Amino acid sequence: MSAVPESVEFHLPFDSSILMSVLTVGVIALVSWAGTRKLSMVPKGCQNFLEWILGIVFQFADDMIGPQARRYYPLFAMLFFFIVVSNLMGLIPGFFSSTSRLSTTVGLALVVFFSTHYLGIKERGLGAYIKHWLGPVPVWLKPFMFLIELIGELARPLSLSFRLFGNILAKEILLGVLCMLVVIFLPSGNIIQQVLTLVPVILRPLIILLGVLVSIIQAFVFMILAMVYIGGAVQAQEGH
Repeated sequence: MSAVPESVEFHLPFDSSILMSVLTVGVIALVSWAGTRKLSMVPKGCQNFLEWILGIVFQFADDMIGPQARRYYPLFAMLFFFIVVSNLMGLIPGFFSSTSRLSTTVGLALVVFFSTHYLGIKERGLGAYIKHWLGPVPVWLKPFMFLIELIGELARPLSLSFRLFGNILAKEILLGVLCMLVVIFLPSGNIIQQVLTLVPVILRPLIILLGVLVSIIQAFVFMILAMVYIGGAVQAQEGH
């Protein structure tokens, strides 16, 4: 008879951040369903909330890009809702923000990066798009200008990735430290340490409020930068 192993280890075939990303998409889908299942000319409830949020997103897009921004509404709305919901999920005990993982923020930044250049080439043509990178400089300087522009373009996804990742990770670390202090101090039996437990207990609601603000602001920052990059790529004016 073959020997039966004493223990068998099971591992998830994917990173836990993927699971949180799937949950984030599920929350967005559920809220979208709730807001659109009974549409009315006079919006109320969840429909009114979604239309208000989308109105803000679309207004930003119109201001940044102009009339042609309508074509890119779904991309900007997707970026904003995914990031803000993911950020906020980290405030729920037992959950974490998928945007606190660099793999997720890099993926979002690459979506913006490839969308920028794809839409720029699609709207303006390959020749005009590359010419835009060369700038209004003498011919002998154009290779250097192209190199500078290339470095700048490659730096954009790095900036987008690390800005969002750093801010959300800092929020989660701070909340985790406050919880750890309560767990350490409360059962200690030491009067002074038990009194010190009040500090993280009082600070936690304030940190959660700050976390909500950071979550919303970072989602807007990421979305607005995506609008700036895509707007600069698709607009026809030379040297924009």
